[in-house]
Amino acid sequence: MRSPHLRLLSALLLIFLSIQSPAQSFDQPPAQHSLNSKEKLYGLSVFWKEASYNFAYFDQVKDLDWDAAYQQYIGEVLQTTSDYEYYRVLSRFAALLNDGMTTVEIPAELVRQYVAFPGIKLAEANHQAIVTAVTKDLQQQIPLGSVIHQVDGIDSHTVLKQNVFPYISSSTQHIRWDQGIRGNQRYGYGLLAGLPGSKVTLTLQTPDGSSKTVTVSRLTRDTLIDQPSDWHTAKGLVHAQPYSMRWLDDKLAYVALNNFSEMAVVEQFKQSLPELQKAKALILDLRFNEGGNTFIAEEILKHLTFRDLTGARSRMRVHNSTYKAWGKFAHQYRWAEKYDTYFQGDAWEDSEPNILFADEIDNKDKLVIPTVILISRETAKAAEDFLVYADGVKHFKTIGEPTFGSTGQPLLIDLPGGGSAKICSKRETFADGRDFVGFGIQPNIFVKRDADYYLSQTDITLDKAYQWLSKEVKKEVAIMQNGSAPVLALD
Repeated sequence: MRSPHLRLLSALLLIFLSIQSPAQSFDQPPAQHSLNSKEKLYGLSVFWKEASYNFAYFDQVKDLDWDAAYQQYIGEVLQTTSDYEYYRVLSRFAALLNDGMTTVEIPAELVRQYVAFPGIKLAEANHQAIVTAVTKDLQQQIPLGSVIHQVDGIDSHTVLKQNVFPYISSSTQHIRWDQGIRGNQRYGYGLLAGLPGSKVTLTLQTPDGSSKTVTVSRLTRDTLIDQPSDWHTAKGLVHAQPYSMRWLDDKLAYVALNNFSEMAVVEQFKQSLPELQKAKALILDLRFNEGGNTFIAEEILKHLTFRDLTGARSRMRVHNSTYKAWGKFAHQYRWAEKYDTYFQGDAWEDSEPNILFADEIDNKDKLVIPTVILISRETAKAAEDFLVYADGVKHFKTIGEPTFGSTGQPLLIDLPGGGSAKICSKRETFADGRDFVGFGIQPNIFVKRDADYYLSQTDITLDKAYQWLSKEVKKEVAIMQNGSAPVLALD
């Protein structure tokens, strides 16, 4: 997977000496040139080195020759003409690893200088860019639900594949499409991204089937925030609060767990328990939960089961300098064979799955009833750990979309010029070894996104969960009245 580093360092020196002048120019704002060639080379090298030793998912990029890519990018970073361009190249280098927790973050001031969006919010559905909100001044020009087919006369898919996807660090294709179309101000990419103040011409199909072309300006973030008339938007789900609870009817309760970053989520859940224990069934909404602290997820789960639950299995790469030296001779001497994995950079330490002990919570504080968990592409990290624990629990059912498909422990790195990077250093799977990083955790019942998903006045996923649970509760009540076991077996 990786070759000895001395050969690379020799190549590095030759390429460095051969670079005399930049080979590319950009029509951009006045370029910021705070980084010299040594600093640029160091930033690339430290990311390459740390990934070489610590990245946990090289097996998911089998066609990538990481060392060869490093040699290629030496020349590319040395030819950059601005700090922003340099960080864009680093972002593209990191994206080769196809991992959602392995990224380069461009300094915020550079993003503000070089990247802006028009007053249009997009969402992905069936690989199409759907307009879900516009600033009030664009309301008459761009109807909600329109599909953007071309950007400056170029097919939207071509723009994404050539100018956006190469900069997105993602473990899954569905997230690459989602983030590419929506755009990301923090990382400086998106279908509609461009220079602040520049204009972009869009060819779109309106909901009535007609085609039209409009030209709009890319505004700075501050300008968008200061819009006096706010956004004109389709009905959207509001999940601003970390925790919320309400009744859908006299039997079905709904709880939204919108993050696992705040301990208040656990306290609010506990406060709601006496009320929730009146329910016959429960909907837990994790669709907008992008993670946080797995401990918070565990504290809530203990209330939802009578049996112990098993968490994710972890693997971490191991480097031992002497074992690596001995592994060089694995094909010559039998005694050295056991060290070959160290020489190949493929030695691992396994960590047994954590066990969540249900008896840590008294049975009087339990809420063990038929439960639907709503999940989506935004469900990530600690929220995915929640689902790993919940896997196989008989009274749980998941409804929605495959999850984000990325978790682990990021190794944080400072880069020259104020940027940063992270590298996923821990591999996590289900306890039985099944992968979910790179795929997402799959729902039991799939809900497909289309334009109606965003524009309908109905929360389609919640409605499907409500209808499904209503039927199951009615079945269970009928069966229990006949003296039989419930149709949804509990723990």
